[in-house]
Amino acid sequence: MAKLAALELAPAESEALSGQLTSIVEHFEALREIPDGLLEEAADGAATPLAEDAVRDLSPGPLVAANAPEFAHGHFVVPRIVSRD
Repeated sequence: MAKLAALELAPAESEALSGQLTSIVEHFEALREIPDGLLEEAADGAATPLAEDAVRDLSPGPLVAANAPEFAHGHFVVPRIVSRD
């Protein structure tokens, strides 16, 4: 998990994190043991209204581009921080 999150953990930190994640999973497993009859039915709420589709200009504008360290083709250019090792 730490490798996927690109975390650098000391052995003690890794052990503590492992224990915490195990505890979280055990709590979710305990929830599976609750009989369905004890759970309340979900109330039917009103449907969420959808926003109307509208065309908008979402370009950042010249001021944002002028103040960016590097800006190309309408996007911020950032250094690569993830490797595929």
